[in-house]
Amino acid sequence: MDIFYAPRDALAQTMADRLSPDPIMGTPAGLFLAAPRRTGKSSFLRGDLMPHLRDRGLYPIYVDLWADPQADPGELIANVLAQELDALGDRRTRLLGALPFKTLTVAGFRIDLKQADGARSATLADALAEIGKRAAADVVFIVDEAQHALSSPTGMHAMFALKAARDAMNQTPDSTRLYLVFTGSHRDKLAGLTLTSKAPFFGAQVADFPRLDRSYVDALVDHINPKLADDNKLDRDDVEAAFKLLGYRPEKLTQVIRDHALGTAGSAGLRQTIRDRADALRALVWQQHESDFGRLTDVQRAVLRVLIDRGSDFAPFTPVTYAAVKRMTDHDVGQSQIQNALDDLRDKSLIWRPSRGVYALEDQDLREWLLAHIS
Repeated sequence: MDIFYAPRDALAQTMADRLSPDPIMGTPAGLFLAAPRRTGKSSFLRGDLMPHLRDRGLYPIYVDLWADPQADPGELIANVLAQELDALGDRRTRLLGALPFKTLTVAGFRIDLKQADGARSATLADALAEIGKRAAADVVFIVDEAQHALSSPTGMHAMFALKAARDAMNQTPDSTRLYLVFTGSHRDKLAGLTLTSKAPFFGAQVADFPRLDRSYVDALVDHINPKLADDNKLDRDDVEAAFKLLGYRPEKLTQVIRDHALGTAGSAGLRQTIRDRADALRALVWQQHESDFGRLTDVQRAVLRVLIDRGSDFAPFTPVTYAAVKRMTDHDVGQSQIQNALDDLRDKSLIWRPSRGVYALEDQDLREWLLAHIS
């Protein structure tokens, strides 16, 4: 199957419209959008939103905090900003002079800059203000998989620095503005940047990232069907049904179409797969969850289910949690049993703890699997 991409121009326009200082129609605090992995977020950001922002005269900067899982989020942000400064410094040195600082320091990470003249080191706020000045445009800083900033103190320092930069640029008369876009594959984790008074973006709202819908299915079918025989065309309803079973993941959908619909049976083969082997389609996404859950003890399963049910309201050492675990296991439990279960779940990478006493699900897909399989 050759390369296929379905633009989402209307969504890019709607999202760009919200990057506005208007306190009613805009989102001055920034956009926070969550959706599961492999559902098209990053492709949309790079392929649709950023080109649309450039067409509007804005200057987008993109960093993916999951691009290198071993790298510190603060270092990734510092590297991206240094690259932008070097690129703009090369292009605008003759017009605006050399960069007024020699190095960039973000969350403790220090990077040497090209085309630099000054002796001092720039902060993150200095860097973004200089980028806006040299680009002669408002800056949109896009942080993909932003929840990973919570994984290190330097990542969090970078988030606080971004907030300070936003406030400084947006409150300075005649300055270019800074807009922030954060996306994540884990809603509860992303909310860790907004929920508490100690969070860098306290008060901002996390919304669902719009998923790919029927228009994507129609575009995909229109792309494939001209290549198929007249008696072997894909049926749009069959493809949409498979897409839903696969959690709206485009890569999985193309795999299923390749495996079940491009043979001699055509769409009839896909329809039979949906009817007779729906669980097999879901298993493409969920088979690891089934394996992980099957290896848990009764108490671990119960604690995990309570956490999933309660979401960001989960409090491990409360009568509500104790009663729920007892109801599921028929055993009295106390703080030590709950703590041991939480520690084991963390060791198995099923949950994480962004701060003391606060726990969240590591993979949001597990919530969907549990709700579909466990009564």
